Amino acid sequence: MLEKLIDKYNVPAPRYTSYPTVPFWENEKFNREEWTERVVARYKQTKSEGISIYIHLPYCESLCTYCGCNTRITKNHKVEDPYIGSLLKEWEMYRQLFGEGGVLIQEIHLGGGTPTFFFTRES
Repeated sequence: MLEKLIDKYNVPAPRYTSYPTVPFWENEKFNREEWTERVVARYKQTKSEGISIYIHLPYCESLCTYCGCNTRITKNHKVEDPYIGSLLKEWEMYRQLFGEGGVLIQEIHLGGGTPTFFFTRES
């Protein structure tokens, strides 16, 4: 019985971070205009409740043995400022897309690496 379970579940599978899972994405049919329409439509549906934001912070000083995230291992903290600058530019693009001065943010999620990397600079 145990061997059957091991055989059954010992297969490559997509991570839990995407739905629908990557093999079901239709990349050829998906374009910038469709993405923009979907993002704006979803924002309009939920703007009174606020939006949730995930901010990918892909840096770690060392790799955890269980990690499956898209991360970069480095002790070079000079990568922080340019990365944060890029995130702020991306946020400004979203603000322009939403067409409003203020956006209600309900939740902010940080991950992908070690968020504390950005708070552990050596002098």
